[in-house]
Order: sequence, then structure tokens, then C-alpha cells
Amino acid sequence: MNLITCNIRDFGAAGDAVTKDTKSIQDAIDACSEQGGGTVIVPQGDYLTGTIMLKQNVDLHLEAMARIISSMEEHDFDPDPHIGRRGLICARYANNISVTGPGTIDGQGPRFLEEDDGQGDHVLLPLQEFRPKLIDLEGCYDVLFRDVTLYRASSWCLHMTGCERVNVQGIKILGQLRGPNNDGIDPDSCRDVHISDCHIEAGDDCIVLKTTKHGAARYGPCENITVTNCTLISRSCALKIGTETFADIRNVVFQNCVIRNSNRGMGVWSRNGGTIENILFSNIIVETRLFSDEFEQTRKRKWWGKGEPIFVSAERRREAEAGTPGIIRNIRFDHILAEGENAVYLEGSHESIIEGIAIRNMKLTMKQRSPYPGGVFDTNPTARGVFPHPIPGVFCRYGKNISLHGVEIEWSGPRNVHWKQAIYGEHLENLSLIQFRGGPAQPDGTAIELKHVNHLAVEQSKAPPGTNTFMSLEDVDPRHMFVVGNDFAQAETAIRFADASNPEFFAAANRMPN
Repeated sequence: MNLITCNIRDFGAAGDAVTKDTKSIQDAIDACSEQGGGTVIVPQGDYLTGTIMLKQNVDLHLEAMARIISSMEEHDFDPDPHIGRRGLICARYANNISVTGPGTIDGQGPRFLEEDDGQGDHVLLPLQEFRPKLIDLEGCYDVLFRDVTLYRASSWCLHMTGCERVNVQGIKILGQLRGPNNDGIDPDSCRDVHISDCHIEAGDDCIVLKTTKHGAARYGPCENITVTNCTLISRSCALKIGTETFADIRNVVFQNCVIRNSNRGMGVWSRNGGTIENILFSNIIVETRLFSDEFEQTRKRKWWGKGEPIFVSAERRREAEAGTPGIIRNIRFDHILAEGENAVYLEGSHESIIEGIAIRNMKLTMKQRSPYPGGVFDTNPTARGVFPHPIPGVFCRYGKNISLHGVEIEWSGPRNVHWKQAIYGEHLENLSLIQFRGGPAQPDGTAIELKHVNHLAVEQSKAPPGTNTFMSLEDVDPRHMFVVGNDFAQAETAIRFADASNPEFFAAANRMPN
């Protein structure tokens, strides 16, 4: 069977950015698919259009200087008959489809929002409820996106639900950094997805794996996903799992990525049941900061996140919403260079203990880069939401089998008044601190503060100069402590128990304060 080539100009497309070219483009796609498949050429020009449906065995190829432009009129977009979703380029149960070439797909996103006056970094509010997705696929197999530029989506940029064997290679997503719901790539209940060599700028999450209620009910888990060699900028979270977790998410690798000028770096949220497990983050450089005043009350939409390089959270949604948060287990972070204004945040809840979280070979530099005061945590979407809290380098609560190995905390430049310990932890079981380096943020403070911990191992760690107490312990059973090979010489006090007791615990080969 010979594959055919169809040029949309031959089907009447004008490419003048004024004429609606929807029918011409769709006719070319339909003709190509009906004849067995091939390539639909979009040549140089500006093609204004509403919904385009990709069909079986068709490559939509955008040549250099070709631009598909989203209509602004809602009646130009076909809603999904089941769930009412609207998108510019869509496909439903169409296999062997692709969008390729050096051209651009333009969502005209800024025209859907209030004007950006260049003042501040708060969220720009939508002018209307209608904001179509740029690309929306469902139930497709053997999908390829390569080389194209996805520009200024008004909502989610590339949403794939229930798709399998997907490759996204070398694309650019240039979103609206102040645009709400401006996600980059959203694999939703997908399998065998490979995302590589992409540059993504997004007002919301850059790459986020989900199992939405619709996706979970129809397609089940999201699994077998790799993300590699990407550069990312986000006002929410650059590499994220959740918050929608109505089915399991598992077997995911994020590696060799650079995250800069972002609100959050790497995140794992469980809010709707389901199990998130077997997740690897490795060889990642991340730079985070605060955006918009966290105490601002004048706007309806706010950024989620407070400058955390790593954020792991298992907590139920707001009290009005039913359901338990689900399970997070077996998450690994390895070879991480991070700079941020807030803690590495690891927290389960009394009804969902996070388990098997390991951070190896990480240097975190706490550095203030924004004009905002900080001193808050943000657990949205939960009943607690945003709340004030002292800020450590690493915060960990409600966890089991937590390991920090080769972790270094550095405080750089002027110290934020809310910065406190290098590590703060409570309600933990089986906590291991190996080859840890880090002291308190404030002079003569405590480096590590732990409460309600069962089974604690501290090995080959070192107290830096300026440390008053290296480790402060409250409700930590000394019978289950293992303290070996540490250098406490620069601290005033090596270990202090909150009840002022001096119990025996297993200790060997430690260098104690003079």
C-alpha cells in the first residue's frame, strides 16, 4: 500500500489568519486516512481554525513558518459527547497518528486572559470560562509528537487520556507563565509513554501524570513512563505526579532534567485514593523560588507552591470532598542539585503514611531570591491549605522507612527569619541519616530536631561550626537508636533529649564535643 501526501492548500486552505480553514484541513485529513494514510502537509501560512480531528494513520506535518491558530469563538470547537471537553487538535481512538515538523500550533492564550501589564507575578485571571485545550487525545495507540512548537495554550496544552505507546520528542511548549491551568504535558491513565529532549515553559505544571476520574474509570492506571533530557520552567510544579489519583500511578522515571525559575521542582501528590509507587527522580538540577505574595487575599486564583525543590504529600482533599488520599511508597531521589527558598517537603498523614522515601546524594542550598516573606507551607488542595510554619532544609512527617544518604544542606546569603533547622521530622518509623552534612540556619541553633521517632540510625554525619545542638530528640526511644561514626566535635552538644534525661543508646566511634 502506498502512503499518500495531501497538501491542505489543495483542499482550499487560505492561510491568511482571517479565513476559517477548519473544513479544508479536516477534509485533507479525512481524505488521507480514507486512502490508507500518509502525510497531511501544512505549508507556510497562518491557518485559523476550530477543532481538527486527527484520523488513523495520518501524520499532520507542519512545515517551517506554518502556523495553525486557534479560533477565539466557542462555536468553532466540537465538544466531546461524553465529557464535554473541547480542544483545538483532537483524536479519539485513532491509532498510528503523529504531529511533526518545525511549525507552530498557536492557542492565542493571552487573548483569553486579562492583559499582562508586566507588573508583579500573580496569576492573570481568565476573561471567560471557555478556554479550549490545545491538543486533546483519547484512547489512541502509537502516537508521535516531534519537533513542533506548541505556543500559548489557553488551558492544558497536550492532554492524553488512555493512550498507549506514545513518544514526545524534541518539542517546545512555550506557555503563559502567568496563565492559570496552563499545563504542559498531561499523560492521564496512559501506558508506555516516552517524553524526551523537550523545552517546556508553563504557568501550571510542566509534565504531570494523572489518573483523573474519567481516565481511571475507563482506562485504569498510568504506568511505564519515562521523562528524560528536558529543560523546564513552571509557576506550579515542573515534574509532577497527581493530584488526581483515582487509579494507580507506577513505574515512572524522571532523569537528566534541568528545572529553573520555578515554583516547585519535583512533586508527588496523592489526594484521591490509588497507589503511587516505584518512582525514580535522578540527575536533576532544580532552582525554585516564591511567586506572588502568599498572604494576598485580593485575587480568586493563586499559585500552588511555596518554592519547594521536592514536595511529597499524601493527604485527603478538602473536607467537603470524600475519599482517602491513597498510598505513596517506593520513591527515590538521587543525584539532585537544588536551590530554593523552602524545604524539601515529605509528609504523609495519620491515615496515609508515606513509605520507602529515599534521598541520596543531594545538595540543597537555601537561598532567598524573591521579595516575599516565606514562612508558610502550602498543602493545597486540602483543608489546611496554606499555613505558617518554621522552615527547615528538610521537613518530614508521617513517614516510614525514610532514608537521607549523602544529603548536604547549605544556608546561603542573608538568612530568612523563618529558616530554622537543617532537618525537622516527627511521627516517623525507621529513619536513617547517613553521611549528612548541615547545620542550623540561625547562629547557635539546632541542626536536627526529631519528635516521635521509632528506630533511628545516624551514621557518618558531621556537625558544622556554629551548631549549638546537633540533634534534639523528643519521644525518641533510646533503645532503638544507632549512632555510629559521627563527628560532633564542632557542636556545643551532640545529642539532647527534650526531657533532659541522659539515657543509654548504642553509640560507637563518634567524635564528641570537647
